Amino acid sequence: MSISDATDSRQATPGQAEPAITRDSVTVAQIMNLPLDQVLTGLDIQVIESSITDASFAGGVHMGNGQKITVFMPPSRDPFETDCVTRYLIAQALGLDITPLPKPFNVEIVDNTTDLRDAWTRAVSA
Repeated sequence: MSISDATDSRQATPGQAEPAITRDSVTVAQIMNLPLDQVLTGLDIQVIESSITDASFAGGVHMGNGQKITVFMPPSRDPFETDCVTRYLIAQALGLDITPLPKPFNVEIVDNTTDLRDAWTRAVSA
């Protein structure tokens, strides 16, 4: 599914209340089109600044106990890039059907924190 092809009839029309965003019913269109703060609040996702400053690190996501999602973003990146990558990582973490990012981005999915640290070390060292 590409973002341009995404349609979501649950989107509010002018003057109509925006439907609640929940993990049970979230769509790629909601993640990509709603204000980011609404997505983060509605899905109980935290975004924090990572200490990884390597230019090849675009961001990471961790799904912890109780399915708590934390997105790690590098410091001092362009706000537009940060917004786009954050939204993409959220969709990936939730297992939604989203078009892969183009090269040079490489998304690696690992299943625990130790593997995640190792993957980041490999990515930054490459």
